[in-house]
Amino acid sequence: MACRNLCERFDSRFTVGKAHYENGNKYCRRCEVYFFHNGIFCPCCGMALRSSPTSRKDKERLRQLKIKVKEQDKIIRIITGIKK
Repeated sequence: MACRNLCERFDSRFTVGKAHYENGNKYCRRCEVYFFHNGIFCPCCGMALRSSPTSRKDKERLRQLKIKVKEQDKIIRIITGIKK
């Protein structure tokens, strides 16, 4: 399926200082646009969306960020007394 240019109407949330994938955005290789979309496939062209970076360095950076967030959540749960 070809790109129907619907991707121009969709906008992605971008926070300064954070990576696209860190915000939960996904990348369409055919439309070459980042989407904040819950589905697996691009709403514009139907191609599978990338949910992680391609380069080894960026993948490792994203892994480290996820680990840091989990540790922070664990500390917050301990402090507030919330059990999981």
